[in-house]
Amino acid sequence: MEKGWSEHFRSKQTEPKPLCAPELFKKVFYRAAQEFYARMDLDFEVDGTNKNFLGHFCRYWNRDPAFELVENISLRKGLMVFGSYGTGKTSSFKIIQNMSKQYGLRPLWFPSISAQEVVDKYNAEKNKDDIIKYYSKGLFLFDDLGSETVANNVYQYGKEDIFVRILLNRYRNFEDLGTKTHITTNLNDSQLEDRYGRQISDRFVRMFNQLKLDGPSRRK
Repeated sequence: MEKGWSEHFRSKQTEPKPLCAPELFKKVFYRAAQEFYARMDLDFEVDGTNKNFLGHFCRYWNRDPAFELVENISLRKGLMVFGSYGTGKTSSFKIIQNMSKQYGLRPLWFPSISAQEVVDKYNAEKNKDDIIKYYSKGLFLFDDLGSETVANNVYQYGKEDIFVRILLNRYRNFEDLGTKTHITTNLNDSQLEDRYGRQISDRFVRMFNQLKLDGPSRRK
């Protein structure tokens, strides 16, 4: 690992510039990725199906203005990473979390929870609006959005797709407060619209940088 790189990172975190040299950030990310996949007896491979994604992903987390050269892309937005099963969507976010913990870099940290876990908490909670309010605020990664079951609200509504309310609330918080949301999903735009409605899908364009990570499954 490059000695002293995290100190350089911290010294830049309040400036509207890359947190460190772009190639250095990518190098550290790739090393963290190798360590992450090695723990699962897998190899971290960069190839034609993920190279472009990894470049954009690293530029985003490094706060590199070069990230914004693509149309409709902004460092102010959160990330929606979509693509087929097993391509490394969730793993990419976990690697960033590991970098945050390993080097004490709080700007890289974000809490994460699967969409299904949110539904399970909602189903188990009597004061269900408390769950909606909690997950409507603050930075979050919602993993595997679209795979969750419909929630059970016997107290008021019967069955409910609670992420409609959560995402609408988060959109308002994004517009008013700059609150970021990150998601991973196996669904494409039309499938997300079918699941959550046009009102939600229209807002996704304003809330998210949409990065596709496709290719073969990297799971064994």
